[in-house]
This record gives sequence, structure tokens and C-alpha cells, in this order.
Amino acid sequence: MKFMELMQRAGLQSFGIAKSYFKSALLEVESRYPDKIEQAKTNLTKDKRYYSTPPNMVNLQDVRVKYKGDDGETKYRSIPRIKMVEDIDQDGV
Repeated sequence: MKFMELMQRAGLQSFGIAKSYFKSALLEVESRYPDKIEQAKTNLTKDKRYYSTPPNMVNLQDVRVKYKGDDGETKYRSIPRIKMVEDIDQDGV
């Protein structure tokens, strides 16, 4: 459904007012249902390519690898190409 169709159904003529109502409604919904963000750690295994994820996970936001920097401090490095990987599971589960 397009925004103009929502305006027609609500009987609103002004785009600015309709946009304001819509933003307010989205903020209300967002405040009622906060994001559930969890962190997990695992150890990497040599020659292992795939790792299991929790079955209720919806979105992978970031993957970081712990390493020793040039200055000797322990740091975390983000792996950007893993963030937007398509689902490769063939059975659709």
C-alpha cells in the first residue's frame, strides 16, 4: 500500500500532516517493541567455514574478530562482507 492510499483511507488532504501522523505512529510502535539484541562469542576452528547461529536469530548485525594490534593491545576488527550474506540454506529452514 502506498502512502497516498493511506491518506485517502484516513481522509487526510494535507501531505505534511499525514506524514507527521505516520512518523508518530511508527515511533509509538517502535517504543512499545524494543529491539532484542544479544551478543555471542565463539572460538574459531581451523578449516571450519560455517558456524551455527541461534534458531530465533532474525538479523546478523556485526561480526568481529579479536586480534593483537601492532601496539600490542587486544583489538576487535569488524568483518564487513559477512554482514549482508544471503541465506544459503537449501532446505529453507
